[in-house]
Amino acid sequence: MKFLLTIATIAFALNLSAQSKLSDKIYFGGGGGFSSSSNQTNISISPQIGYKITDRYSAGVGVTYQYVKIKQPINTSLSNFGWSLFNRFNVTNQFFAYAEFEQLSFEFLTSFAPERTEKSTFNSLLLGAGYSEQLGGRASFNVMALYNVLYDESEVPRPYNSPWVLRAGVGIGIF
Repeated sequence: MKFLLTIATIAFALNLSAQSKLSDKIYFGGGGGFSSSSNQTNISISPQIGYKITDRYSAGVGVTYQYVKIKQPINTSLSNFGWSLFNRFNVTNQFFAYAEFEQLSFEFLTSFAPERTEKSTFNSLLLGAGYSEQLGGRASFNVMALYNVLYDESEVPRPYNSPWVLRAGVGIGIF
């Protein structure tokens, strides 16, 4: 059944792309982050590629890489990798609804041996809204407020300290 649904989706997308130029349907975007304190540095990059299914609705995929440098209790660095599937519905030219499923494989220090790390997988279902400001041509600046409906405060370890996710980034080709 999943195979038939996948084939039907691909056929639908190919039919839509045949009706207009493919370059008008595909867009790129994403964001990055940087934070630093006396004890920790975090760097992240999250590129995305989307496909405009209609003038107002699009879907796509993304990847995430996060680098975490910790200075205490020991000097070490951690790497986190992930992927995501997203949907975006433009309510107006500026405001949009957004949903994303993200799976992140993250590394953490163990409590019983701080020099040892382990990996775990964390799933997020992010729902929210965003604002997009056209920068000129087909480029835009986007901000989003998202809430992870799968977030569980009792789940330890976890890569995020809150169910709220605030993002900012750029998009090329969304307009």
